[in-house]
Amino acid sequence: MKVLWITNVEMPDVANSRGKSIVVGGWMHQTLQYLKKSVKLYVASCASERYDWITIDNVNYCGFLSNINEAGFRNIIAGIDPDCIHIWGSEYNHSYNATKAALGLSKIDCTVLSIQGLVSIYAEHYYDGLPPELIYRRTLKEFLGKRNIVQEKKVMELQGQTEINTFQMLKHCIGRTDWDYACAKQMNPLIEYHFCGEMLRNSFYVNRWNYEQCDKEVIFFSQAHYPIKGLHIMLRALSIIKKYHPAVVLRIVGNNPQEKAIFKKSSYDEYICHLLRDNNLSNSIEWLGKLSEDEMMSNYKKANVFVCSSSIENSSNSIGEAMLMGTPIVASDVGGIKSFMEHEKEGLLYHSTAAYMLAYNVMKIFNSSELAVQLGKNAHERAKKYHCIEDNLQRLIEIYNKVKCR
Repeated sequence: MKVLWITNVEMPDVANSRGKSIVVGGWMHQTLQYLKKSVKLYVASCASERYDWITIDNVNYCGFLSNINEAGFRNIIAGIDPDCIHIWGSEYNHSYNATKAALGLSKIDCTVLSIQGLVSIYAEHYYDGLPPELIYRRTLKEFLGKRNIVQEKKVMELQGQTEINTFQMLKHCIGRTDWDYACAKQMNPLIEYHFCGEMLRNSFYVNRWNYEQCDKEVIFFSQAHYPIKGLHIMLRALSIIKKYHPAVVLRIVGNNPQEKAIFKKSSYDEYICHLLRDNNLSNSIEWLGKLSEDEMMSNYKKANVFVCSSSIENSSNSIGEAMLMGTPIVASDVGGIKSFMEHEKEGLLYHSTAAYMLAYNVMKIFNSSELAVQLGKNAHERAKKYHCIEDNLQRLIEIYNKVKCR
């Protein structure tokens, strides 16, 4: 069976062959490593430059630019004549154009789209927890042409309409939570929804968190680059935690906005700097920059607790990684998180804008080694099933066989 993948990022093997480094999309790469043994796989990826087909370890790769149109995808699809087309993510213009091309080539019945995030829904949560005075502010960077928070939300809304249009053409989608099922069915009641969990990166299956070896009163926070990830909520909670645990440390994947030049700061950067300064938090933060797979794994192991304070998520892969390793978790009760993590069994949940409850739950874990160990153990057992490589691979192949061109 010939399967064409359309992805928003290059896979590491082809990126490395071109002198590039890729640290995102690890779940797709993990899936590819197992799937390539069962199907003939072609991967067309959004890249910084266009390139024709390259074969590496029996997988065929090509790169397209983000502005590729329907005709460009018609050429890719017609050149391969795949039995199945698998589009990863609905939140991109290229996903719409690829779907439109499949429809025009009478291959929509054998096209399936994997839901990642849903930008049409994410846009509704873009302002969650932000003070009103911040939303319309503009920094020097934003006066010079970069979008401010209002404009970012509008762009997301426009992209969301493209996403809805994509779903309305599709016959099949792949999801993994009650949330993405509900959203997909509201966009297209006739779409056939196929459940399939995700395969995560190898390190998180073979390494385990241990309470005795973790750094006590350390919080690990894996994403902080825009408002939906909720760093502002985490920092408000940290100011409360610090009153009771003065030695607390928050380790954040990302770069310190305080070190940016004034003309490079966004309104959100300035708000984060304000929270750090006014709550005397700078000395309680470690900024980690971009991390590799092994560095991420190491930080899950070292942390006393992992926090996801997003205003919206489908099923966060960062939570999945933490669960697999057995790191205790506090997460906002949003999107699809309840589909794979039960409150007070595999982690602690709180209302997404209630920073005081985030603080309370983190301190519960700080104050009880028994609770931390039990939550981590239960999370590991749940994640082994939810992210089981063998089961999810078999399920994905079953989906391909069901939708493939006859």
